[in-house]
Amino acid sequence: MKSFQRRWRILEISIIAVVAMLLLIIAYLNWMLAILAAIVVIAGYLVNYNTLHNRRRLAREQFSAMAQNVTQASNFALQNLPTAIALVNKQGTLVWNNSVFADWVDVDWNKLQKLSALIPGFRIDKLWGKSGFLREEYHGKYYQVVYKYINPSDSRKDIDGDDELVEHAVMALYFKDITDIETDRIRAEEAQPVWGMIQIDNIEDLTKGLGDREYTNLWADINNVIVEEIDKLDGFVRNFQDDMYIFSISRGALKEAEQGEFKILERIRKLPSPRSVPATISIGISENVGSVKEVSGRARAALDIALGRGGDQVCIIDGDNTRFFGGTTAGLEKNTRVRARVVGQAIRELMNDSEKILVMGHQREDYDALAGTIGMVAIARALGKDVRLALSKETSAIQKMVKLLDKDEFWHTHMITPEVAEEWVDSNTLIIVCDTHREAMVAAPEALAVSNRRIVIDHHRRAADFIENPLLTYLEPAASSTSELVTELVQYAGVPVKLTKEEATGIYAGIVLDTKNFNQQTGARTFEAAAFLKRSGADIERVRQLFIETFDSIQLRAKIVFEASRTEGIAISAAPEGMKDMMALAAQGADMLISNEDIEAAFVLYSLNDGGVGVSARSKGKVNVQVVMEALGGGGHRTVAGAQLQDMTMDEAKQAILEQALEALHSAEAEEEQE
Repeated sequence: MKSFQRRWRILEISIIAVVAMLLLIIAYLNWMLAILAAIVVIAGYLVNYNTLHNRRRLAREQFSAMAQNVTQASNFALQNLPTAIALVNKQGTLVWNNSVFADWVDVDWNKLQKLSALIPGFRIDKLWGKSGFLREEYHGKYYQVVYKYINPSDSRKDIDGDDELVEHAVMALYFKDITDIETDRIRAEEAQPVWGMIQIDNIEDLTKGLGDREYTNLWADINNVIVEEIDKLDGFVRNFQDDMYIFSISRGALKEAEQGEFKILERIRKLPSPRSVPATISIGISENVGSVKEVSGRARAALDIALGRGGDQVCIIDGDNTRFFGGTTAGLEKNTRVRARVVGQAIRELMNDSEKILVMGHQREDYDALAGTIGMVAIARALGKDVRLALSKETSAIQKMVKLLDKDEFWHTHMITPEVAEEWVDSNTLIIVCDTHREAMVAAPEALAVSNRRIVIDHHRRAADFIENPLLTYLEPAASSTSELVTELVQYAGVPVKLTKEEATGIYAGIVLDTKNFNQQTGARTFEAAAFLKRSGADIERVRQLFIETFDSIQLRAKIVFEASRTEGIAISAAPEGMKDMMALAAQGADMLISNEDIEAAFVLYSLNDGGVGVSARSKGKVNVQVVMEALGGGGHRTVAGAQLQDMTMDEAKQAILEQALEALHSAEAEEEQE
């Protein structure tokens, strides 16, 4: 508009200049005629100017009125659009919003308000400088939030400097009410069926020696509880074996069962049993996978995980995530050695089909891990196989036994480092992992990745991150130790296995360690294994020397106890920095703490060389420390467990452990009150 007016003025000046020149020429020829012409020109100009001025004034007034109407209309539209709009600065403070946003969200303009206070969970730091959309829930309604970064440099040329630009920058948030759509989506998801399998864990132990009537009554009681609980969830259930069921429920019903923490487990445990053995069941459930075949396969895998963790629990596989419920009872020891014999024969056949065998335990080996590997190496040696034992870089806890074995020429040449193991193995090498089943925790993970021919032997409750596709798994959570399992395998190897005195001593030390000198989780098979090792030449005095403590270690352990804090029966302490054998020292400190009358669970933390925090956990049985440690990425048994925490300071680790332990303690106390 301004450029048009400028061009028009130039044109006017040009016309006036031409007219003036013509008047001068006429005046030169006839000045009377020139005066008359000048009068006519001036009169015409005045009349035309007045007309043009009036038209311009009217046009300006019309344009002003139109602009005012447009501004008022845009402001009205901005304030009353069916979309809520808010502007937020980098600190997350609400700086402006329209009336629709104020109607949807409770805004108090008498004070500065953070958007996160109005909408919990909103994180401006995650969105700042970006554009996109997300979904938020507020007071039972769902909103699609489109966010866009508004850079003041695009519209404010008067702002100089990056700091000032950042100060004036805002995020524009546009809220769209999608409650109806989201409600329909949630309703459809909740109606989606999930597939599950149920197995009675101990049907043989429950019914052994019972008459037909007692057997039928007991099975009917268990069956009725299972059918009733699934029926409450409006589900389908069918029994296809004496101890197996399949069922299907909706995802909404699964959520309801999770909120109730699967009361079916407790109901089954409380059923009267003629042999005074509590009945338990395991449940595997699969959701969020593709085809029916995949769903059923995941349900079977979930059930296997639940059984591998000792039973009496629910395992839910949700895509790549796994959730657990239950698992509060201790596993029952199997009195029969049938499985040990079958596994021993299978291991012998796999070894015979392999030219090279690599045996390893977990990182930072303890005596139980070392004992398991010693036994498996002895079997491979008896079969005449080329075998190696891979030890991790952190062997301080077993250094005494390693030095004892290293005196033997065979062990001196057959114990190798993880780097050597990676070069030694090939795709056909049989890899045997002892005392762990988690791929990230093996002594030589790079070597494990080379071959898919794997055997897993462990006594810990099964975790979700199990070593993939093992050829054979021997997982017995009810066993006292991996040393006990391997001792039985040595006896059922199908070939005479002669243990040296040092080897028998090392395996015996593994049992002593995990049973706390035969005081924890021991059964008849534990003592039978110890008796076999004693007959094989195990030196009990040498074992005692392996665990003998120095004066300094006793002082340090006493310091751990002295500096421990206690909260509602939960004791937590930290081992001193920079000490050798930190893992062993922490375990001894935890054992000493748990021996106190007022302590239900004890946790001792220690620093790892990689910057993480190690945890040694002990319990008298009321608090399931395996569940506590598993919530933090660890594992173990009900009374003995551990974990290695990364990306946490010592104080953060203490707080995380305390929260999980108190939750487990309160849950156990609530169950006792119900009983």
